[in-house]
Amino acid sequence: MKIPTINLRHQIQMLCWGFLFMGIIGYWSFQHLLILNSYSYLGVSNLTIVCLLIIATLLPYSLARRCRLGNEWYALAFCPSMLGLSVIANQHIGAATIITAALALTVCIVLAVKQPALRCHPVNSNLTILIVVSIISLCITDTDELTHNRNKLQHLVAAGKYEDALRVGTSSTATDSSVFNLRATALNHIHQLGSRLFNYPVPQSNSYIAISSAPRLSAADTRDITLCNLLLSKDLSTFSKVLPQLYNINSDTLPLHYKEALVIYMSRSTNPSLSYANTLIETNYADFMAEKKKYPTASESKSKCYNLYGGTYFWYYHFHQLSK
Repeated sequence: MKIPTINLRHQIQMLCWGFLFMGIIGYWSFQHLLILNSYSYLGVSNLTIVCLLIIATLLPYSLARRCRLGNEWYALAFCPSMLGLSVIANQHIGAATIITAALALTVCIVLAVKQPALRCHPVNSNLTILIVVSIISLCITDTDELTHNRNKLQHLVAAGKYEDALRVGTSSTATDSSVFNLRATALNHIHQLGSRLFNYPVPQSNSYIAISSAPRLSAADTRDITLCNLLLSKDLSTFSKVLPQLYNINSDTLPLHYKEALVIYMSRSTNPSLSYANTLIETNYADFMAEKKKYPTASESKSKCYNLYGGTYFWYYHFHQLSK
């Protein structure tokens, strides 16, 4: 039985539609939360984005028929959809984004009208168009890692998926006050603020916890916000006075960062306001200080110690620079 061959036109169509569908899948996976948050004031919902993607899918079909594009230039029908989606996927659409997209679209229109003859194979010409437009689309869309982490965190925290939120961007050191506070909110809801706050990067500026829903929090929740803000400001003197009023400092359930802060306080205070001892934490702190002194420069010491102690209050207290 003879297997029917796919003609050239169908090969080109399969290539172009395959590119578009992969782009739409990636768009939904990585950009829809950004669009929801950026255009929430317009009432944009998931349904709105689905309708947008349907329009972006139907548009190439209509353009290819109306413009009567030849085999060499068939991919031009897909450029408006790809460029339009990229422009929308920005938290703040700037002049550079609009100008770049407009210039690229103008070139596509000129080529679609002229349709100059090419000597290369039609599959190669269409693949080149798709690759070039994909690169332009990636350049003008918002692919900033921190922006995407912030949008994912906002979505997951609002949905009450706090552990899922805390897994967002764990391999990234980039942060800002919004991301920091969203993580703090998630930690506070699962009562882990005093044990895991310093597992995550702290921004250089505005390094304090400001949870907008604080008026609706219980006293047990707000106590950790108060104590952690004292740790963030490195005010261990006040911390050592406030902590015993809120926690039993000799309890095994005392949050880890509070234990670490107390050990630092006891080691640096000539006249401590309380008495505290914890052999395990003290040993860890002694190891940290020994590691800190190994390296000739402060920058090298900071980097090396971060690899070993980046999730501790020890590292934050000794290496994080507070903004003035």
